[in-house]
Amino acid sequence: MAGTAPFAYVANNRSHNVSVIDTATNTVVATVPVDGAPIGIAVTPDGKRVFIAIRAQAQNTGLVSVLDAANNTVVATESVTDFFIGGIAITPDGKQAYVACDDNPVSVIDTATNKVVATIPQRDSIDLAFSPDGKHAYVTDFNGVTVIDTTAQKVQTTIPIAKTQGTVGRGIAITSDGKQAYLTNGDTNNVSVIDTATNTVSATVVVGVDPVGVAVTPDGKRAYVANHGSNDVSVINTATNAPAATVGVGTAPVGVATAADGKNVYVANEDSGTVSVIDTATNTVAATVSVGDHPFAIGIIRPAPSWQSRPSG
Repeated sequence: MAGTAPFAYVANNRSHNVSVIDTATNTVVATVPVDGAPIGIAVTPDGKRVFIAIRAQAQNTGLVSVLDAANNTVVATESVTDFFIGGIAITPDGKQAYVACDDNPVSVIDTATNKVVATIPQRDSIDLAFSPDGKHAYVTDFNGVTVIDTTAQKVQTTIPIAKTQGTVGRGIAITSDGKQAYLTNGDTNNVSVIDTATNTVSATVVVGVDPVGVAVTPDGKRAYVANHGSNDVSVINTATNAPAATVGVGTAPVGVATAADGKNVYVANEDSGTVSVIDTATNTVAATVSVGDHPFAIGIIRPAPSWQSRPSG
């Protein structure tokens, strides 16, 4: 199995494994056990390795395991935190993985050695995404977003998000031109649109109940938001920041990822044990794939951005 083939990797939280989906056929072609409950997953730009953030079987321990995509075997595991681990993202150049660690610092892993090489102080962190040029990491937390300068590996600024109660700042995704970031706001049932030039909220979009995951299509025209509480996906037109469609999926959708060609969006339905495949041309579910117990996150190789012929992490 070649690492550059169109595979989606699904982190199954309760069955402690990763399902590998062939996106050409939308079938599971492998199931890989891991040492604990996977919570986040990211694929290197060359498609050769998959980094998996795991809440280990030992209580309050966070690990990152590295999967060789050529043969679907775990080739390395690194201890990252003694607390709960969160999301994971890989820099557009593929050289580093950044790991959110709840109320611990963000950990930086060298993808050549699979070792932690730096930590960046944070009050807490849930998920993260990189600007297309890799110069900034946008890290979600319980109050909004922290922007990290990845060259200096230090906090540049914070972006507060208004909330009523409960959790905000769950999932985040950035458009391919780097101009807008989309932040799901959990209990407030909306998405904040961040203008990355000013690092301020430029719009708020009402979506479904308890939005968690979000992904932007490679062309940057649509954002797909998984609404955990209403069992559907909201589609946002990024040009107008208005809702464009609502797609019913499985029960308790959480993770979202777009295929490299932008034709399909993959949604992990936590309570259904399935992945819904949305056809972006029609915004309808084209297939439903059974995976493991409580699928939580999805990773797919992304296309290279126009500014460098790059794949983004």
